[in-house]
Amino acid sequence: MKAHKKHWTEVMFIDKARMWLHWMNISWKQAPRTVRNIRRILKKYNITKGRCLELGCGNGRISINMAKQGFDATGVDISQLYIEEARKKAEKMGVKTCFAQGDIRKIDKIVHGKFDVVISIWTSIGFYDRRTDEIIFKKVARLLKKNGIFMILNTMSRERLLSIFCSSLYEETDKYLKLNKIIYDKMHSIIHNKWVFYKKVNKDLLYEDEFDFDLRVYALPELVDMGEKAGLQFKEAYHSLLTLQPAQGDSAANLVFQMINTQQ
Repeated sequence: MKAHKKHWTEVMFIDKARMWLHWMNISWKQAPRTVRNIRRILKKYNITKGRCLELGCGNGRISINMAKQGFDATGVDISQLYIEEARKKAEKMGVKTCFAQGDIRKIDKIVHGKFDVVISIWTSIGFYDRRTDEIIFKKVARLLKKNGIFMILNTMSRERLLSIFCSSLYEETDKYLKLNKIIYDKMHSIIHNKWVFYKKVNKDLLYEDEFDFDLRVYALPELVDMGEKAGLQFKEAYHSLLTLQPAQGDSAANLVFQMINTQQ
């Protein structure tokens, strides 16, 4: 029998999930402000409460903060570790949420019923290929109530990538140094990434681990096209979720779609 070849998402978020958890925890600092601005956007569409679904929820920073704001929040992630961490955080904070482990490619099999809001944040679109992402869009559309909102937020766009591209980067926290090596395939709009992690021990750096992964980066019009083909109506785009400035020529993807016709 031919062995199953793991997709990089399984390696990064399941086999080596604990490493990336460190960066997830750092991102919690911005989560309350992020959610406040998500609510500001939703108020424009008369959504102040209801069912909220987050795709690729990690350890729950957005779903838990949405629940704090009165939403019936559900988060789905491929990593059992992240789901367990999210449940622990929600319990510690006294927040009622629902978290489920599962692959977002099968989101229609994991959750049931209709949602007022579906959120994909922090570059979860582009993990696979365009055909797969188009299927995900269609499944999201079928999960939305009439006038429901689908938000793609803080996601890398081709416009943003080309404006800031650098083949070598580093990121540093109190515990780790992460080296990023990037090759951009402009003909297929795929970035080939190699991340190498070093742990800080006093003044020394000790090799900890490394990941290789490919990310399909879409131009903003491509994302709009996929949304519209799924039956969603494009409504608006922002340059930054923190400032809510309108999108510019070098903006990341902060897109808002609305489900107008529920006859899918």
